[in-house]
Amino acid sequence: MKILQITTLLLFSSTVFAQVGTNGADRNEEGRPVKEYNLTIEENEMTLAGVTAKGMTINGSIPGSVLEFTEGDLAIINVTNKMDVETSVHWHGLILPNFYDGVPYLTTPPIKPGTTFQYRIPINQSGTYWYHSHTMLQEQSGVYGSIIIHPKEKTTEYDKDLVVVLSDWTNENPMNVLRNLKRGNEWYQVKKGTAVPLGRVIKEGAFGAQLKFWRDRMEGADIADIYYPAFLTNGKSLAEYPEFKTGEKVRLRFINASASTYYWMDFGGGNPMVVAGDGIDVEPVPKSRFLFGIAETYDVIVTIPEGTLEVTATAQDGSR
Repeated sequence: MKILQITTLLLFSSTVFAQVGTNGADRNEEGRPVKEYNLTIEENEMTLAGVTAKGMTINGSIPGSVLEFTEGDLAIINVTNKMDVETSVHWHGLILPNFYDGVPYLTTPPIKPGTTFQYRIPINQSGTYWYHSHTMLQEQSGVYGSIIIHPKEKTTEYDKDLVVVLSDWTNENPMNVLRNLKRGNEWYQVKKGTAVPLGRVIKEGAFGAQLKFWRDRMEGADIADIYYPAFLTNGKSLAEYPEFKTGEKVRLRFINASASTYYWMDFGGGNPMVVAGDGIDVEPVPKSRFLFGIAETYDVIVTIPEGTLEVTATAQDGSR
């Protein structure tokens, strides 16, 4: 069997996108093809990678639906809020009318409980982007999803697309996480096993530096501030896609939708070529390992080999 795997620790392989909305057959008064999606945001208890928490879902899932367009479309996106708190959706990286940018009380009205807001966005670009809530800490609770925009004319040769959304997942209330960070304690370092015992601090002659840390409410010298019990690839710890065939070129559209995690991306083969960053095409660069920052997107074309192609994403602090 030929398979592409990805874990978060990331294992990627093949997929067919589930699509919501119309096929773009209708046109608006400007002659643009209309592509319409309906998104519903609501609260649900979710178990992701074995970790159960109260989350916020888009159309019942985390991450939310993949929104797929072609350059020149008119995107009509109806967002319904079924929660008892207001929400919002920001279209990260899209060039759009300011009113539809989705930052509540700054550019766009918040979506009140029990109401629907319609976004009308002329699609005048191509690339890989994403969307997320801009209300309080809702993004950290699961309100995020991916956007694919195909160019009018294909400029890069590949056979199939696969969106890969990376994220971190905690069973703590995001407000409690924020509260812990503001206190400047080492609770998360203790949970990760990266806290330095006071006896060792004194032995190394660093007690003065430790006092300064405490005074400034700074945590220990750790790469990342928060402990996460799970990291996700398209909502799973291990995502497998057995449909890809040997020799096919697959455009992996990576999106880092994490709240606070950088990942080291490692490719076990497939001659990976980075062809785009943050939605912009670049001169193809061979890269089998790179650091993937929060909110970034990278498009990487791989060639499916015989057997299994494994891609892994490891949290920068090495915790998982």
